[in-house]
Amino acid sequence: MFMIAGTETTATLLSGLTYHLLQNPATTERLTRELRSAFVTDKDITIEALQQLPYLSACIEEGMRLYPPVPTGLPRQTPKGGARICGEYIPEDITVSVSQWATYHSEANFYDAESFIPERWLEQDSRFENDNHAAFQPFSTGPRNCIGRNLAYHECRLLLTEVFWNFDLELMPESSKWTNQKVFSFWDKSPLWVKLRRVVR
Repeated sequence: MFMIAGTETTATLLSGLTYHLLQNPATTERLTRELRSAFVTDKDITIEALQQLPYLSACIEEGMRLYPPVPTGLPRQTPKGGARICGEYIPEDITVSVSQWATYHSEANFYDAESFIPERWLEQDSRFENDNHAAFQPFSTGPRNCIGRNLAYHECRLLLTEVFWNFDLELMPESSKWTNQKVFSFWDKSPLWVKLRRVVR
């Protein structure tokens, strides 16, 4: 379970986020500018310093929203005696879930839901003031939520920063429709073809 939840989901998030960044050059430029202005040397890149970069965090949130690592629902079982969910009675011992992909792509929850716009996670952008952030639960919620949440955020910040601080990236034409994928419990990902050019300092 740890190998699946702890590695596959992080790799999926980084792949999907990289794809969406490279499909949106202005967003990539803004992220790259934030990262490269924050650190003079590679040794300056620390977990503590990365937590202070708002646009990096916004990109990660938006990546998880548009391409959730677990796009299906995270299952829960109704308690003894059943439960009332959204006004409907559900008998006991029934497995229920809410599709993350459907929730995050719904215009009822997020303005311009099909677009990759990290700015929606920054307080100063009024376009998204009615976005339902409470609907965004990529690590589930409650006492049985993902115990690796903080580790996953640290990994994503660190790996994404190392790549975009050290390299200029270009999406290859053969990956232009990379998100056309099948879903089971996880995404059936194709290879993501990217050209990297090392930044000379």
